[in-house]
Amino acid sequence: MNLEVIPLPTSGPLFEGAIRVYADAFSEPPYSDPDRGNEIRDRLRGEHSRRLGFRALAAAGSGERVAGMIYGYRGLSGQWWHDTVARALPTNRAMDWLADSYELVELAVDPRFQRQGIATALIESLLDGRSERTCVLSTRTDSEAHHLYSGLGFEFIAEMKFTAKGAPFYVMGLRLGVSGD
Repeated sequence: MNLEVIPLPTSGPLFEGAIRVYADAFSEPPYSDPDRGNEIRDRLRGEHSRRLGFRALAAAGSGERVAGMIYGYRGLSGQWWHDTVARALPTNRAMDWLADSYELVELAVDPRFQRQGIATALIESLLDGRSERTCVLSTRTDSEAHHLYSGLGFEFIAEMKFTAKGAPFYVMGLRLGVSGD
């Protein structure tokens, strides 16, 4: 399938295709959460789409068939994820990674199209032109996703749980705009 990375609206067939991809990707182990797509639909149509720096993209082929989706926004104090991670890190580490950060909030690729470079293309497009100093994210430790992120240069910042009985996550970060010159 020939794919193009395009802006993802928060309604319409392209949006619903992206939500289906998300639900399919997160219904598989280790997540096993087929209802997660509904939660993401609500977040995208609600507060997340109104956050500073919000950008949502889809990898779509002909007929708006969606193979992947991603979104993010600027991380700021007062946002749940940002504040939870900041509290878990030593102050200097939190300042280093979170003071001027862009959060890669969600990424999903249709399980039938994984390991074909779609996630990489989505991440590169999401971060293209960002002015923040870092990009940060969290991913479950029992997921294979951290291999993708580390292969793209993301560093391990911490391992933590977001809830007492929840799964452990890696918090990872990438320094943006750093050139080899």
